[in-house]
Amino acid sequence: MNAKILLNANEDIPLYLDDFKTFWQQTIGNCSDDVLTDIYHSTLIFRNWKFGLFEITGNNVIEILNELHEDVNSSFYQTLFGLYRSAHMHLRSCIELSMQYLYFLEHPVEYTLWQNGDFVIKHDRITEYLKQHPRIKSQELDDVINNITKHWKMLSKHIHGEAPIYFQSEKESRKTNSFRAQDFGVWKSNFMKTTYYVNKLMLMYFKNDLVRIPVQNKTVLLRNIKDADYAILGILKD
Repeated sequence: MNAKILLNANEDIPLYLDDFKTFWQQTIGNCSDDVLTDIYHSTLIFRNWKFGLFEITGNNVIEILNELHEDVNSSFYQTLFGLYRSAHMHLRSCIELSMQYLYFLEHPVEYTLWQNGDFVIKHDRITEYLKQHPRIKSQELDDVINNITKHWKMLSKHIHGEAPIYFQSEKESRKTNSFRAQDFGVWKSNFMKTTYYVNKLMLMYFKNDLVRIPVQNKTVLLRNIKDADYAILGILKD
């Protein structure tokens, strides 16, 4: 039996690799230069937060920023393979870890416990904490947090498989084993919203520190910020 399984594995795995290559090429081939630029920019946001915040926070809680970069990268590259459900799971993780990052910056005891797996903070508790934080408290903050929470709940449906529409096996691209613009479009919309919402929250938290962030990093962080949000952030658009 084991020999037969191994034989099947050696025969099937290269076929999966060929399928992934084909899907990858189809996905890239259906992305305009503008779309690919916007998506890839979003994968760079947390790497630039990491480098930009070094002068402000040092290596404090740095592993979370590393993992945030891994989350957005994983979401993007899994989408190139057509693995949309897994790609959505990384987006929810991105929301959770970004909020934990802001929380742990000022909670070293809880952070130490968390590092050992002895501390968990629920979404509702951390959102209430952030809503009251003096660094970011503003009339617009409730809307930002509420948008993030609404988006987080939607992404959770992919993780829990709350209906067949969230199943990987029910995607048209999986049924046909080929690129489908609608499946990609759903992921792209959720990806861009996630990275924008989280980046906006972090910009609100660190808005008084932006002058200390190197220009090359700050340029990436502000690249796609909407004009209306510059006013909320209290910064001037170059």
